[in-house]
Amino acid sequence: MKKQLLLVMLFVLSFGICATAQKPPRGGHNPENIGISTDLLEKDDGNGSKLNIGICFAPTFSWLYPHTEGYERNGVVLQFHTGLNLNVNLTQRKNFYFTTGILYERLGGKLTFADNVEIPGLMITDGTTTNRTYTAHYMTLPIGITLKTTPHKNFSFCGNAGFYNSLLVGATNRDGYFFMSGQAGEEPELWERQRNKYNECALLKEAVYGGIGVEYSITQTTRASLYLNYAHTLTNFFRGKGHAINSMTGEYLKSNMGYAEIVLGVNFF
Repeated sequence: MKKQLLLVMLFVLSFGICATAQKPPRGGHNPENIGISTDLLEKDDGNGSKLNIGICFAPTFSWLYPHTEGYERNGVVLQFHTGLNLNVNLTQRKNFYFTTGILYERLGGKLTFADNVEIPGLMITDGTTTNRTYTAHYMTLPIGITLKTTPHKNFSFCGNAGFYNSLLVGATNRDGYFFMSGQAGEEPELWERQRNKYNECALLKEAVYGGIGVEYSITQTTRASLYLNYAHTLTNFFRGKGHAINSMTGEYLKSNMGYAEIVLGVNFF
């Protein structure tokens, strides 16, 4: 997986180098016209400004990669992220941008495992098959680069890569417990479901992301965008030793998360 992410980031970087080499900068070949822009608020001819801000919304499909024996992935969770993004142009021709912003993310995953389950006021059952859905809420600061081709008929093709730096602001879990009825030939039966506040997620999440996209110039000062991204966490989804533990085996929980995003956005120059 890490090798695939590295290939994505190398592709994005080579994509941007090709885009930058497509045509000479405005003003001829004067070396003074090449380099980092100093006036961030300067407008250009419609290909994009030195600084732009936008809004985004992204349906996300997230899942967990458990690394604890006895835990299995059990499906994908549909969630979303939304927020503001800020792009700062770093070249004369608007092909290379520093990207940041602020996002609210909801992510999660589903795991199946055996655990000792306590039914409050009733009993504790040993080794019960449990299907658990995790939902975690984060405030996220993305830091990355965005590379764009020179617009052609109002369209630009793009690539992006970077890091999601996240702080946990809350989490919940929902459990389904499956019990045997005790009668031969009958399937396990869903006995109880509940939704609880969950305090075993890691406080910090660090993820790497990369993807490709397209932008369309609606007007000289407004662009719509569509990006397809994949992100993979570099940190444990759970809090680790001493906190997230299987009550039956005593093992600490370890899991990474992967998620795909369909990012819809509008940028204003």
